[in-house]
Amino acid sequence: MTSPIWDVPHLAAGSPKPVLDPNQVYIYNMRFCPYAQRTMLVLLDKKVNFNVININLKRKPDWFVAETFGLVPVILYKDAIIPESLITSDLADELFPGAALTPADPVAKAKDRVVLEIFGKVISNFYKTLLAKEDEVAHSALQDLLTAKTKVAAEYKKRGTKFFCGDSPGMLDYMIWPWMERLPCIPLRNPNIALPDCGLDAWVKEMWGTEPVSKYGLTPEQHMTFLAEYRKGDDCNYDILLK
Repeated sequence: MTSPIWDVPHLAAGSPKPVLDPNQVYIYNMRFCPYAQRTMLVLLDKKVNFNVININLKRKPDWFVAETFGLVPVILYKDAIIPESLITSDLADELFPGAALTPADPVAKAKDRVVLEIFGKVISNFYKTLLAKEDEVAHSALQDLLTAKTKVAAEYKKRGTKFFCGDSPGMLDYMIWPWMERLPCIPLRNPNIALPDCGLDAWVKEMWGTEPVSKYGLTPEQHMTFLAEYRKGDDCNYDILLK
């Protein structure tokens, strides 16, 4: 069985820069990065023939730092170097063939972006909850997380569709998924914390059934294993999933 194209070692300081074909699509990625996952899911949905270059973000190669913001994801195509997850995801949607993931109607697109803006509170408070050293801090951040998640769930219910974007996942679905995939890490990290459904469990189940998520998604236990590695600092092993 052939390994997925993302099952490649993370290049670190001292690694030579790969030789790139300008006619091929490349993504600078980190296997556990939720922001990079956004664009990976879009590329998979669009069935783009692309290549993955994983980057060790603790010990970044000099050439990577020199030509980027030092962050992933980055799309490289025809000598263009495009960073930032929302930008690279939009680029992949607009540049490559396949059904558009972004609504053509400007109002519908704006409404999706409003939901994404609300979801930003889930993202920020996810990290506060997960990494809090005191229960009081964790529970306070969790309440802010759940308030935002409930608002997002209310929008999902109002739409009355399988996914936020209709009968198949769209840009909004993919932009919020990486953190929804990681939310179950919170009770693993702190057994005193429970995560109520808030009305999105059905959507989560549907997302796991999609090809991009089922191929690229990881379990909460895998995410937690990487978190333990990440806390080692420069000694972090980014390749824990490689056989």
